[in-house]
Amino acid sequence: MAEMARILTVDDEEFILIIIETLLTSEGHDVVAIKDGEKAVEFLKSEEPLDLMISDVRMNPINGLELLKLAGEVRPGMPVIMATAFHSEERAKEVADMGAFAYVRKPFKGNDILAKVNEALGR
Repeated sequence: MAEMARILTVDDEEFILIIIETLLTSEGHDVVAIKDGEKAVEFLKSEEPLDLMISDVRMNPINGLELLKLAGEVRPGMPVIMATAFHSEERAKEVADMGAFAYVRKPFKGNDILAKVNEALGR
């Protein structure tokens, strides 16, 4: 298991946030769950320590692609895992080209997201 990390999770669906938060805290991680993209922007720009971000792609008014771009600017080198229920090969390529560490499809299995998190934190 990876060492405890501080992980920002951003999703406009509360139950997804709860699932990810429960899963990651059970592994010993410190999770900051944010439902609102604008609050996520504030957190990314803050001085708060952060090791990883997991973000939904489709959100309003600020979507996950905007968060991914901002994360690359204000926290270079921090891995980002993008999640979406609206999968396409084009979207997968787009997020990879934008610097996402990984792309997961919803609904995801707990073990799948944990494997991606451990992989991202271990690299």
